[in-house]
Amino acid sequence: MISLDLIIRAILAGTPLLIASLGEIYTERSGVLNLGLEGIFVLGAAVSFVTTVDSGNVILGLIFAGIAGGILGLIHGIVSVSFRGRQVVSGLALTIVGYGIASLIGAKYVGKPLPTYIYIGDKWIILLISELAIAFLLWYLLFKIKLGAIIRSVGEDPISAYGLGVDVVKTRILTTLFGGFLGGLAGGWYVLGYIHIWTEGTGMGRGWIALAIVIVSAWNPLLAPIFSLIFGGVEAAIWRFQLPPYNFNPYLLGATPYLTTLLILVIFMATPLKKYFRPPKALGIPFYREERTI
Repeated sequence: MISLDLIIRAILAGTPLLIASLGEIYTERSGVLNLGLEGIFVLGAAVSFVTTVDSGNVILGLIFAGIAGGILGLIHGIVSVSFRGRQVVSGLALTIVGYGIASLIGAKYVGKPLPTYIYIGDKWIILLISELAIAFLLWYLLFKIKLGAIIRSVGEDPISAYGLGVDVVKTRILTTLFGGFLGGLAGGWYVLGYIHIWTEGTGMGRGWIALAIVIVSAWNPLLAPIFSLIFGGVEAAIWRFQLPPYNFNPYLLGATPYLTTLLILVIFMATPLKKYFRPPKALGIPFYREERTI
């Protein structure tokens, strides 16, 4: 049975997924695929926890989490855009790096309590409205103003965009930096605003789910809140079904978000819905100025 408490937990669990997916939407709209989002998310979770424990300032924890994610995003942008490295390889390498750094810096903090954290309480409706407003703002920036047209142009046809004077390399690197920042911020929110603890491996898997949300949202910021809430609801329900009278196996329930991810991807990619969810044409394709034609 759906209760108010379950809805609130779904919103809290879906918030970091929404933040990460919104950033990745901008990154992929520019033509860059960042599979390093998983490692960025986990690193952001660790950095936010360590920073908050040491400083006692939750805002500082979020800021440093975003900066850490932005650095990894910038590295991915330089490797895959400036040096035209393989985006899949670079992204997966960053995920491993993110895992490793998170484990390294967080080893001494396992089990330590947070001195402060983000408490939503009965202000969940404000959080929900804020998320919808941010999603609308990012949609407006992407589809209604010149800046968004530039981002979309380098993701659809970078050669033509370059011919019109657009700096494709700069645009792609900046959007990848932006996506990395939001990915790190999402990891920070996951720890500071939802689970309030950190152990090795905290946040693993959420980056992959955020990547799936990007796909089923058709790279549209307006649809991302819907699927973030769905996935957040699945995660929130896991805790409910572990308790009496249900008493489901917690290990089986732990796989539920990922099984749900696969199911939704199959529905959207193996049915006629697929034609409405087309990725940017140049997604994952390196840009070579030499290919410009006049």
